[in-house]
Amino acid sequence: MSETLFLLGCGTMQLPALNIARDMGWYVVAADGNPEAEGRHLPHQFLHIDLKDTPALISAARSTRESRGLDAVFTAGTDFSLAVARIAEALGLPGHSPRAAALATDKVLMRRRFRERGVPSPDFAEIGPDDDIAALCEGIPGPWVVKPVDSMGARGVVKIESRELLADALEEARGYSFSRRALVETLVEGPEYSLDALVEDGRLIRCGLADRHIFYPPCFIEMGHTIPSTLNQNDTDRIWNVFEMGIKALGLTRGAAKGDIRLSPSGPVVGEIAARLSGGYMSGWTYPYSSGIEPTRGALRLAAGLSASTPGPSKKLVCAEKALIGIEGTVQHLDGREEALELPGVKEVFLRYTPGMFLRFPRNNVEKAGNVIAVGVDFKEAEERSMAALRKLNLVLNPSDNRTGVFLDASEPFPPDAFNIENEVELSSFLNNLWAAHAPRPSRGFPAVPNDKIFVPPPPPSSITDYTGRSIADVLDILSSLGLLRLAENSDAVVLSDFWKALIKGGLPGGRWYLEHRS
Repeated sequence: MSETLFLLGCGTMQLPALNIARDMGWYVVAADGNPEAEGRHLPHQFLHIDLKDTPALISAARSTRESRGLDAVFTAGTDFSLAVARIAEALGLPGHSPRAAALATDKVLMRRRFRERGVPSPDFAEIGPDDDIAALCEGIPGPWVVKPVDSMGARGVVKIESRELLADALEEARGYSFSRRALVETLVEGPEYSLDALVEDGRLIRCGLADRHIFYPPCFIEMGHTIPSTLNQNDTDRIWNVFEMGIKALGLTRGAAKGDIRLSPSGPVVGEIAARLSGGYMSGWTYPYSSGIEPTRGALRLAAGLSASTPGPSKKLVCAEKALIGIEGTVQHLDGREEALELPGVKEVFLRYTPGMFLRFPRNNVEKAGNVIAVGVDFKEAEERSMAALRKLNLVLNPSDNRTGVFLDASEPFPPDAFNIENEVELSSFLNNLWAAHAPRPSRGFPAVPNDKIFVPPPPPSSITDYTGRSIADVLDILSSLGLLRLAENSDAVVLSDFWKALIKGGLPGGRWYLEHRS
């Protein structure tokens, strides 16, 4: 009889595990709290169970063992590696111990263990709702990062530069924590890297190091990653060595491990280590596409008590993942996937929103509108191909939802403008003079005019681009091709002021929303 797998999660991030387990001939039982989970049709048996209900998961795993036997319990890209460890312990299956998984889940326990074992990590303090914030932060240099104690995807994680803002940030972070707890830690400056590894009886098997591209403070939004990293070999080894120190300190001995590490001026510093493979498309997509190696296959074998048997690389490509982000509003349609997949080197396009869903500019890494993945022979080619795929995607917002207009009216630094005109002297002068003379308010809508078109004089030349790499000229050309505007010298100044505010703030979706939103 083939191995039987009990898998936690049936969403996008679990698709590689579902497909690989079935490819290996395993019988798969998968649980998910979402009855409409994307991968619910892939396992042999799907169980609708809240993944936060560990006793129910243990009971279901026991039932599986009694009915046909059970060889492995597994997850990837979820918050539930501790549940996996508890199920494994309860049923006598291989895996990380619950104690090690708890240390790798609870960031306070993790930081304390790192401090005890000399693993570089930020100064920190756990702060409860009734604690004295000033007293507890006294020895923690700012600026700070506030984060939930036990969450993933940068939910509730924010950079804070003023003590007066800590209380509100902590309260928001607690809302993303299973245990309603939050911590404050010193911000570590420097580029950030993601690492995946397998641990076979204490031996580390390296499974990829990627450059993370993080933007938009005070949040930490990963706009993509590229693998392999562009780091030199010396820094690469330093990061892997610190990662291995952290793995050993936590007591992770059999299974997967994922790390986020910053390379500070003083050396590598561990952000976190989890007892699972990464989400964010790295372990299941970008590392296999770049190397030919499937960490998920090795991790599943370890979970079943087998050797990882990870082969050497069969490819030597660069793989780039990029995020599609949106602005506030109701999705009218989001398409272009098939066109993007036809481009050279484009491997995957994931669209997360369907018509009628409300979208906003992301505050974390689970609120992005979509993702694309492309390969190339080098970093430049992979980056260019992934950005070209982004530009094929077409996000159109419902013009009757004025929440988009409120977003476009705003002038706060976050969410940021799609086009940053700060260093474009001629363009910023042109727009600031226009806005000073006619205060912009896109939410009032585009007035009805003959032929329903706006006549827009060409702006001063500029090299800036939006989130997808589109220039202002590109956006104007697209809007013109849709019959929504004409490039000309005569148009109402108030309308121009509103239009330019909508386009600069919201890019193509913002400009199009304004032109289709009738006052």
